[in-house]
Amino acid sequence: MSLADLLQWNLSLFLLILSRWAGMIMLAPVFGARGVPSYVRLGLAASLSVIVYPLISAAKPLIPIELLPYIAVVLKEVMVGLVIGFVIYTMTAVLQGAGQLIDFQMGFTMGAAIDPVYGVQTPMMGNFQMVLATMLLLATNSHHFLIAAMVKSYAYIPINPSNLPGHYTFYAQLVGNVFALAIQIAMPIFGALLVSDVGVGLLSRTVPQINIFSIVFPVKIIFGLVILYLSIPFFGEAISHLFNLNMAWVLDLYQGWKQ
Repeated sequence: MSLADLLQWNLSLFLLILSRWAGMIMLAPVFGARGVPSYVRLGLAASLSVIVYPLISAAKPLIPIELLPYIAVVLKEVMVGLVIGFVIYTMTAVLQGAGQLIDFQMGFTMGAAIDPVYGVQTPMMGNFQMVLATMLLLATNSHHFLIAAMVKSYAYIPINPSNLPGHYTFYAQLVGNVFALAIQIAMPIFGALLVSDVGVGLLSRTVPQINIFSIVFPVKIIFGLVILYLSIPFFGEAISHLFNLNMAWVLDLYQGWKQ
């Protein structure tokens, strides 16, 4: 192999590795935050690609020489990164779904805040939970496990995978698990506020002269914030369990894709 061919092969391999990492960083939490400038995310993807390059090049993957087949492989690598990033993103979707349920019960649905992570309108409680979860993930170095999981993807899904992600039942189950976990996280506050609604309803029947609308909203907000304050010590354990489930989903994706 001549020097020119060697340089072309190494550059082509690096671009393929960069494509997968860039796709993952676009969607994954912490890395894909809208507040992070684009050049910083691109630099992070390039830096991680440089680090893992020796591991991938040692396997001597087959890289097409023609332009159109190579572009197809690049698109496949980007899709692999996007699928992995989407599965990791479901952790964020669980917290946002739980926040939506809490906001609906507390009456905060009309006061949606701007999510500093993704730059879109999200529930206020979901925004609070996502910021708190991001701080916990960074404080416990859990983002290192995200990087390790991405490196592990090359053991199950090599460069230029021969098949597309199948097993669509996995994605259906994934969506169902997201809804179920969101309900479980929101249920303590949601259930407590439901009990408060019952109490306010009984009060309105007992004392009909009271203007119920001037009482129900302040009571629900105060009661909800108190329950939220009392549940914060258990939030770390919930995030740890959610993160472990998320890593298990990523492993299931790898194993299903390999088959």
